[in-house]
Amino acid sequence: MNKTPDEIKPKAYHVWVERGEGSTVVFAKSRNEAKVIALGCDCCEDAQYIDIFAKRMKDFDRLYKGESEIDWYDPETRIALVRDHGWSCLEPSWECDNCTAKNYCIWGER
Repeated sequence: MNKTPDEIKPKAYHVWVERGEGSTVVFAKSRNEAKVIALGCDCCEDAQYIDIFAKRMKDFDRLYKGESEIDWYDPETRIALVRDHGWSCLEPSWECDNCTAKNYCIWGER
């Protein structure tokens, strides 16, 4: 039996704007839907739809927790992104000392 669109679990997409700062992961049913969701995210909010890139990231599917955008401030999610995928903040800050992923981060080696 085929699943209805509401029964399909969203897939992870890495989204960013070329020449922009930062990126995020959104969960959507299609690449086009991911770009629409990205328009509401901090890293893409000032961009136009045509300037947003979305790349399917199957390994990030396991990080889905019911929200349309990944939560960078969730400790489990942050550790997975930093340790397993090499993500980091754009620059170090005073928050680095208390970061749950500091042992895996490039800024933790300062």
